[in-house]
Amino acid sequence: MTSHQVSRVLVMLLSLAAISSSPVAGAVELQDLKGFDDIFGRYAPAGDCKRQPQILVDASGFTFFVAGKTEKVTNPENALQFYGPDYQGPDLWFFPFRLKDGYSILLTFNHSGKKGVLAIEPQDEGYPGGPALSPRNKALVGGSPYQRCK
Repeated sequence: MTSHQVSRVLVMLLSLAAISSSPVAGAVELQDLKGFDDIFGRYAPAGDCKRQPQILVDASGFTFFVAGKTEKVTNPENALQFYGPDYQGPDLWFFPFRLKDGYSILLTFNHSGKKGVLAIEPQDEGYPGGPALSPRNKALVGGSPYQRCK
């Protein structure tokens, strides 16, 4: 096992240990993205880095570039069990922004098993009868799917 794989396994094990203290079963707050090196990079709509919104993913967290504004998220929640405890695929799920009673959007890296693809979808906002997406989140959802910049 490579050192990267060991690091990722350790992150997952520590995250699983913290699940019971998380307000949402299967989601755990991270202090950084160390161990998730496979998703590091800059993402833009269709992989065209001349377009926005963009998301930069590195060890310190997520940086969102939307409509000329920059927002850094260093403590996202990793949704470890989004597709159930037996899921073995490459998809990784994160909630970058918290609401009072949930999460606004969901980031899915390696979406549908495709490495380098990021999908951003509404989670607890933007559905009929629910709260509207904020302008930032509406732009992020509208730019999806994203790919790593070429």
